[in-house]
Amino acid sequence: FFSRRRAAEPPGRPRFGWRSPLSYRAKPDPARSHLLPPSMSIGHFDASHSAEALSILEDEGQSLLGRAHKARRELVEFAFAPLLPDKVARKLVERFPEGALREGVVGFDSFARSGEAVLGAFGDWYSLLVHAAEWRELSLQLLASLSRELGALNFELSPLAVGGYLELACQHARLFLLLGSVLAGPDSKGRLAAAAYCRMHQLVRLSEPPGWLDVSRFIVEFERPLSRLQADFTSRVRLRVADALVPLSPQLAAASDPAYLRSEAVLSPLCPPPKLPGSAAAAAAAAVPGGSGSLRSGRPSEERSSEERDVAHEPPPLLAHLGRVRLWAVYGFLLCPEELSQPGAVELLVAVLRGMYVLPVYADYSILPHTEFEAEAKVVARWIAKKEDAKRFPGLIRESRLAAFRHAPAARASARASLCTKLSLLLSHALDSPTSLASRLPTLVATLQLTRAEVEWWVSHAGAAPKEVPLREREALDRSLFDPATVQALLRYACLLRRLVLREAPVVASSAGTRLSVARLHVLEELLSQLPREKAALPPRAELLLSELPVHLAAAAAPDAQLQGLRLNVLRLVYELSAAPCAALLRRAEALRQLLPELHRLSLLSSAIDQPQRLVDEACDLSPLFASEAKFMQAVYAGALSARPSDCVALLELACAGGVRRPLVDECLGRLSGRFSELLSQTLAALSSRRSGSLGSVAPPGAEASMQAALPKLCALAAALDQSPPLELAADGAATAAARLLPREWMGERLEEHLQQAVRGM
Repeated sequence: FFSRRRAAEPPGRPRFGWRSPLSYRAKPDPARSHLLPPSMSIGHFDASHSAEALSILEDEGQSLLGRAHKARRELVEFAFAPLLPDKVARKLVERFPEGALREGVVGFDSFARSGEAVLGAFGDWYSLLVHAAEWRELSLQLLASLSRELGALNFELSPLAVGGYLELACQHARLFLLLGSVLAGPDSKGRLAAAAYCRMHQLVRLSEPPGWLDVSRFIVEFERPLSRLQADFTSRVRLRVADALVPLSPQLAAASDPAYLRSEAVLSPLCPPPKLPGSAAAAAAAAVPGGSGSLRSGRPSEERSSEERDVAHEPPPLLAHLGRVRLWAVYGFLLCPEELSQPGAVELLVAVLRGMYVLPVYADYSILPHTEFEAEAKVVARWIAKKEDAKRFPGLIRESRLAAFRHAPAARASARASLCTKLSLLLSHALDSPTSLASRLPTLVATLQLTRAEVEWWVSHAGAAPKEVPLREREALDRSLFDPATVQALLRYACLLRRLVLREAPVVASSAGTRLSVARLHVLEELLSQLPREKAALPPRAELLLSELPVHLAAAAAPDAQLQGLRLNVLRLVYELSAAPCAALLRRAEALRQLLPELHRLSLLSSAIDQPQRLVDEACDLSPLFASEAKFMQAVYAGALSARPSDCVALLELACAGGVRRPLVDECLGRLSGRFSELLSQTLAALSSRRSGSLGSVAPPGAEASMQAALPKLCALAAALDQSPPLELAADGAATAAARLLPREWMGERLEEHLQQAVRGM
């Protein structure tokens, strides 16, 4: 599996891992790293190998999610009748998986004549099921290993280790819920396609397809996907979601308060953010008089270096991952409902469910989380040990659904408005001082991450109304809270910031390289000098990785530095230090506790040097919006065409960066072309009327007002097209090749077409 995954990876293609600003996947340096042996069981890896396995599995899981979404859409749209007569299709499903389709069935001859057509139509689907079944086993092994081997799950100290662990579990759930939506039910098209492929393979190739036993078992088990997932995670993984997230409850409540995000100091490029209640930073600030929060707290605040002030400007780890933490909580307790017995777990789940009534799975597919937690009393009693809590639980779930429907839309609308202000300030600051981008990179990435989370929430909730909510509540919902105008503004600012980072990439890389090779190297050496006894107690591999880090940092300022090895070593070291054998050392060694956040800082800065495009594309990944083509085209894009056509250029740029389907891009370009011609026609008609009026003719009523409305939009659209970088259009299978669109040339072609039409009409 792993050797095939590495061999099949196209050279130079960016691979993305879990959606964190700190997790950047890169191929390990063959001269310095250990590639995963295909035959080795993940359950027997040490912490270093677990870090590598996690990186590869998350990349592969993300690829499988994209393939599953595409296959689901194609199966729903596929016309089975020409290849599978009705009786043949019914018998294939009824006798699955043991019974074979016999030759006497009506329509069998027609089915047999479609041999290569059936194999070609369903071959990709069958291949996806084979890979998903294999990935499932490896993922469960790794998650079980991490559940045993990781020590205290402290998200503040090590968001990369804890986040990677929970994100893999979340990714596992999303993938198999998505596949289960195609496999579940008696009329399952996924089951029918797999059964038809197997029977045709027997007829044409005279053997069952490779892996059929595993695939058939997988299909049967995932007829009820959530029940199967809960059985897997209860018996094999024992996901420690309560250990990881319950300590974050006070911070989560504070960060979810709209008033917190409205604060001027939050996500500001000019001043440090306020501490979240209950965080380690807030406790340290309260313990130290004047609480500077600097890395070297013994120095007076006024003497801190500019580097320390930049560190103080970094947002809290929870804020950067706020949207993901909410999803981890809901998915984690769905996968392991027995974790609700832990103190504070029910309160955390209810608090998160008060902020959502739809749980996104992938793209346009979602489930209703409150409904999934509504179970019979005896089932809830197995989840929650205390009888009083078990009796209260159903009522809390019902109340949280109603509270989410009543209050969450207003809170999230306020958050989107606040983020528009934050992004605008960040953009202004970066335009005024491009050299500050490297020092404010954590704030920039955190703001883009929050923007993505809010857009995903809007996509999944706009137009959704659970039937369990009373009709009068659904009718009373203020639809203006889902106005796409703020989403449109968020996407505009995100696109402009992405474009700025890519344009100033050499400046950012130079500044980040200097910070790594001088300031961060000095901090790292100072921390290591405080660890003589602790280093001796560390595992040998961790000690070796620590000794190599200064060499990596010293080389960061070199031209064309490639820092994949640094990031991979950071990932390995984080898991070494987060493992159970190092738990006692972390509790008593302050320098080790400061080292873990420093490692995340190094990983982020290094990505700004050699992977700036990957960094911003990860932070600006809005695939759920573009996958929900109806909401994107009918709400966001249509609103931009009408009110602010120049925003359509930003939307197209983000869509092309996300690799959306070519037909969607072509439709966007077609509608933009029509709007461009309309604005041009209105402007030229108004100018013609003005000239006629100056010659004594009577101008049509409203001509001047029409020009005043159209001309600013036309000028803004022309400027946006003129300043836009080239758009990379993805290939659409074998029918359409990849291409590059130059917006300025495209605008020139539209102008020429319009002038030719005007001349012909004269």
